[in-house]
Amino acid sequence: MNVTRATTRTILGFLDRIEADHVAGWALDPINPREPLIMRVIIDGHVVDTMTCNIDRQDVATLNLPSNKVGFEYAIQRRFQDGRRHVLSFETVGGAPIRLPGRGGIILPELHFCLQNPSHVEGVLDGVVDGLIQGWVLRVDSKAGTRTGGVRILVSTQGQPIVELTADQFRPDVADALGADPACGFAFTPPPEFRHGRLITFDFQAMPECVPLRGSPLEVALPTDAERGRIQRLIDRADELFVYAYHLRRELRAALPAQRYMINDYPRWEKLNRPLILPRSIARYGDIKPDAHSNLPLVSVLCPVYRPAQGAFLAAVDSVRAQTYQNWELILVDDGSQQPALTAVMKSLAESEPRIKLFIQKANAGISVATNRAITEAKGSFIAFFDHDDVLAPFALDVMLRAQSATGARLLYSDEDKIDRTGGLSEPNFKPDFNYRFLLELNYICHLVLADSGLIRDVGGLDALFDGAQDHDMLLRLAERLKPHEIHHVPEILYHWRVSENSTAGGGAAKPYAANAGEAAVAAHLQRRNIPATVEKRGDLTCYRINFGFQEDPGVSILIPFRDHVDMTRLCVEAIRKHTKGLKYEILLLDNWSKSAEAEAFCTEQGNIPNTQVLRIVEPFNYSRINNLGAAAARHPFLLFMNNDVIVDDPDWLRILLDEALADPAVAAVGAKLLYPNGTVQHAGVVLGVGGIADHAFRGLHGEAPGYIAHAIAAREVAAVTAACMLCRRSAFYEVGGFDEAELTVAFNDVDLCMKLTAAGHRIIFTPDCLAEHRESMSRGDDLDETKLARFMRENEAMRNRWSALLPHDPFYSRHFSRDGGVYTELRLLDAADEQPIVPVLPSVHPIAPVLQPVATPRRGQKPAASVHGAKAPSKPTSKPATDQKKKPNKSKS
Repeated sequence: MNVTRATTRTILGFLDRIEADHVAGWALDPINPREPLIMRVIIDGHVVDTMTCNIDRQDVATLNLPSNKVGFEYAIQRRFQDGRRHVLSFETVGGAPIRLPGRGGIILPELHFCLQNPSHVEGVLDGVVDGLIQGWVLRVDSKAGTRTGGVRILVSTQGQPIVELTADQFRPDVADALGADPACGFAFTPPPEFRHGRLITFDFQAMPECVPLRGSPLEVALPTDAERGRIQRLIDRADELFVYAYHLRRELRAALPAQRYMINDYPRWEKLNRPLILPRSIARYGDIKPDAHSNLPLVSVLCPVYRPAQGAFLAAVDSVRAQTYQNWELILVDDGSQQPALTAVMKSLAESEPRIKLFIQKANAGISVATNRAITEAKGSFIAFFDHDDVLAPFALDVMLRAQSATGARLLYSDEDKIDRTGGLSEPNFKPDFNYRFLLELNYICHLVLADSGLIRDVGGLDALFDGAQDHDMLLRLAERLKPHEIHHVPEILYHWRVSENSTAGGGAAKPYAANAGEAAVAAHLQRRNIPATVEKRGDLTCYRINFGFQEDPGVSILIPFRDHVDMTRLCVEAIRKHTKGLKYEILLLDNWSKSAEAEAFCTEQGNIPNTQVLRIVEPFNYSRINNLGAAAARHPFLLFMNNDVIVDDPDWLRILLDEALADPAVAAVGAKLLYPNGTVQHAGVVLGVGGIADHAFRGLHGEAPGYIAHAIAAREVAAVTAACMLCRRSAFYEVGGFDEAELTVAFNDVDLCMKLTAAGHRIIFTPDCLAEHRESMSRGDDLDETKLARFMRENEAMRNRWSALLPHDPFYSRHFSRDGGVYTELRLLDAADEQPIVPVLPSVHPIAPVLQPVATPRRGQKPAASVHGAKAPSKPTSKPATDQKKKPNKSKS
């Protein structure tokens, strides 16, 4: 972070005691001698604290100072007593370096120290993981009861040191298992000179004790650069070969230790990605457009303040001062903190920087009231919302305004991550493009938000009724006014959300009422839209389930292809009949050339059951054609494509799918969440571009696990869903020509259908609330056995030729995730050459949140309009806070 520092200030003082873990002395500002001097405490370049020089020092009375209360004393925090060298220095609250004389006639601009607490280290060398040598180390302080990362690791071979690492990478698995600091991992990439194909032994020792890690030494053999090049050329060639390509590519990928970045290795990726953000944004968005008077827009950064840690607060302010875009104002609203030291710091900041405006509330009124005061005082044409201890990337406003100029959006949001007290970054939140259905489930937008100031004033700012989820409520009200093209996602990490002891950003239990406020905010929004629904929390998360209450029963035709497998097909249809009550439906059994006597008897039996049709299709297996023929025979306006190995057991399964379509006329297809018989996920939405064409998200994840940012348990718009259990609006199905029975006979026909529906202006929804078991691969043989590989590769090529421009750009899957594999787990680096200039989006034919007519008669047990179990607004805390999708606590009390 490059903050323009003030020049060194002349400060009277003396550093007269440096002993053990304490420093002491006295200091006075000659410009303002009657006010105690406030100094920043800087360790290793980070603001860790502030202190006021107001200790009574009778020994300075002979100096004839205005006051003897000029002393200070500072105790070095335990986290810096780790046996490593650190550097201590002081600055004025405005950031000017302070030089204090010390004993012996020296002047100390900075003090180097090295302190060691009695402790020991624990560490494990995991071995070679994803092409890297990985492990973890913790320093255990039994007296303090802590297990912390940041341990130095010396890597050597044959007694010769190679490199020194710091074990500070994110390892949530270690944190969960040991209750330890998650920033304790390390990864080592051997230098090129060791890639000679021969065995080499590496030693890993924790420093300064020189303690070998468990699993060290480690013997590995690394391929030469020439070998790596030959392997890559073979991979490129293999992609051109059909049957042989599949097997060869998998073998070579396994043999090639490519440079990979896993999500738990985010700090390493972030350091490489950071310098690429601004060049990418310039290539993508171009320049910031001035207004009619040739002035660049003023951005008002709104920051309500309530008793922050002063070091974190100063870091927050510094991050605004460091912005590469200079035309900003920072509106600080002290929400009745009543802390004289904090007030003095804020006044000093406002006096030293004319772009910083300070307003002090007499009493604490809550974050919404404080923010609304800031909105009233803001002079900018755009407003950015900023919490009092968070950190902006230096180019945050620059990138956001470039995006606004290119798109004309009135509401913009960026990606974000978490920042700890040492400045370490972790837990990136790579967000989807605007996703209204997901926003109903949780406030995934969060930070950084930049909006048209007139728009914010038009919706009335924040509503204190929803304090705890006031930002979620405001975003929903904005969505009611905006068209889809007026909301833009900036896919870059521009905001660092502070992890603190009182913050649920760190996984704690702060602000448990936030989830209740969120329930009420979503309910109020749905009520304004005349949507009949109740809202309830999903477990202890700030994530909400919407239980729609529509009464319409337009009718659903359930299409089930099968060939023999009578027992499985019988289980499927009997489960449907057992668990589908109160809805109009028919079953169409699509018999694709069954040959057994049992199948003939089964078809005869089923044909005699009311609301059941049996169609015999005597043709080679062609999934697309079979379902197109079934759709032609269907009687109802909704089609439900279902595999014969999908088993339902929830009485509301079909109602849930149907209600998602009825809630939004733009929704053309709805997919269910499917689990393998062992309870793990088989389908929770489809991601485009992964593995070449598409892949299922969260395959193999435990069925109840939230997944990445709650994506596995939240209803949301997606690029595609599987047709193993897909509800489709019949009119939309025929509008796009149904399934492609010419080129996509088996694979990817459901993905192709969804992409055609999206291209026609419709939406695709995944809902986790329709849950079914999928006994996959019992319907037909494996796509990828030897006899079918050629057909599979032809279908791959058909999809590539048809959708090559769209497959790599799933709008609901971050561009920063790798497309080679590892859905939601592996990252990639993109540079400016990967960018295409953005084209402003034309207005959508569908609004974000269409207002529907109220339903006159609610279903039994269902209220006629949205409610939270009958509640209109949040009450006292009743639940635990979010754990996976963590809700940021608000900085003002409600």
